[in-house]
Amino acid sequence: MFFLSCTKNDITVVNNLTQADTLPSQTIRDLTTIYMDTGRVQMILKAPLVNYYSEREEPVMIFPGGIHVDFYDKNGQVETRLQAGHAIYYQKKNLWEARDSVFAMNSTGERLDAEILFWDITKKRIYSDKFVRITTPDEIIFGEGFESDQAFNDWNINNVRGTVYLQSYQEQKDTTTIKKSQKSRKE
Repeated sequence: MFFLSCTKNDITVVNNLTQADTLPSQTIRDLTTIYMDTGRVQMILKAPLVNYYSEREEPVMIFPGGIHVDFYDKNGQVETRLQAGHAIYYQKKNLWEARDSVFAMNSTGERLDAEILFWDITKKRIYSDKFVRITTPDEIIFGEGFESDQAFNDWNINNVRGTVYLQSYQEQKDTTTIKKSQKSRKE
């Protein structure tokens, strides 16, 4: 056993150690939250770790281990999925920020990959002003900036940087395969 003592209290050190906004007021591990409205499941959010800072000027919930969210339609089916390696919920603004390997997928199989994504709960919109990639069954679209309804069904990419048409690529691939097989038959 040993004891430490200070001969002098440095007020700035003491204040820094005791400030309420630097330490979380709550920490939650293995969170599963089910949001319901009129008896229907709207959303299920899962996170390995949540730190809640209620004493900050802008209270926030920080999800340093990321989030996985399933959004449900009126029939109880998963309509949209969202995953991110890191997330923040700004309580006063009613705004989510997702970062680090963000991806969302809607019920038609369209996939969004983004550097950062915001979800404004009040406006029921998701958006980003950074690089995004949307993969549909027919194409991959790259751009800077994105906006959509919160279900990721009615979306728009700003500043499109390029598009890859998957059907054309598949047809070209099939043609190459046919040529190779015809060549091998002739030999």
